[in-house]
Amino acid sequence: MVEPLSSVRGQGRALALLRRYLASGSTPHGLLFAGEEGVGKEKAALAFVAALLCRAPGEDGACGACPDCRLLASGGHPNFLRIEPEAHFLKIDEIRALKEELSLKAFSDRPRAALLVPADRMTPQAANALLKTLEEPPPGTHLLLVAHRVSQVMPTIVSRCQRVPFFPLPAETVFGILDALPEAKDRSDAELRLAAAVSGGSPGRALGILSELADERETWLSLLSKPSPKEAIDFAETWKSGGDTPGRLAAPLSLARDLSLLSSGGGADIINADLRGPLEALAARPPAGGWDAVLRALLSVSRMPPQPQKRLALEAFFFGLQGKG
Repeated sequence: MVEPLSSVRGQGRALALLRRYLASGSTPHGLLFAGEEGVGKEKAALAFVAALLCRAPGEDGACGACPDCRLLASGGHPNFLRIEPEAHFLKIDEIRALKEELSLKAFSDRPRAALLVPADRMTPQAANALLKTLEEPPPGTHLLLVAHRVSQVMPTIVSRCQRVPFFPLPAETVFGILDALPEAKDRSDAELRLAAAVSGGSPGRALGILSELADERETWLSLLSKPSPKEAIDFAETWKSGGDTPGRLAAPLSLARDLSLLSSGGGADIINADLRGPLEALAARPPAGGWDAVLRALLSVSRMPPQPQKRLALEAFFFGLQGKG
């Protein structure tokens, strides 16, 4: 189904920019949808692509009824290309294939659009190959790059794109989005609010952690309370074979944040309020470097893209927690 721009909630600044491009009839050849993972970048990019291809677009994007909209909804529009990594990274062969496709004559008179997601996981060779296309794009071609970590995108690529900024959402907005999703219909308000609170403002992350949040909190509270080398390594091993899902560190980050606040004498607005007792007791027993250091170390691990080294970094974190790193 083709969705309107208004289906993206809480990102008024980005949507206003996209609507201006549509109204002016002058869309840049390169657009960089930048912001946290799971805040609506890809959804907005797809809605914008639909508006570009639509034969009767309105203020809110595509009409959803014209032949091009129906073709896009079926997944078969020849003027739309989606590029995703087959493994951890977008490689040069995938970019070469995109360039070859774009060099051919378009199948229809509509613009052509290529969506690259996530663009922050391009190898240097792939990024260099894409750069030439961004500098001299074929007529009527638009490249839409979705990046969760702009700092990982080659600066010359960033400079050749117009940035469309996305921001973390308030917890109440995340809760409202979750509450309207069919996937969350069997969850209580308390579960949804907790997932929204620990998500860091990301509805996608909140949905991804919802089913395992209670177990993850219990596991991490135990690991932080009584660091055990064997349990830590066993837990890090679960990150193999797809265990490193988006938001996997949301629960421990929320716990570390709360512990940092409590150990400094704050804590009025801790996220895990239902665990205040155990957290207060744990906050009084900080590891070497304090709970602030634990929070910074977890943030560093969380910013790494999914890859085998992330599991090793997690193991190093646990050994550091025990004073053995």
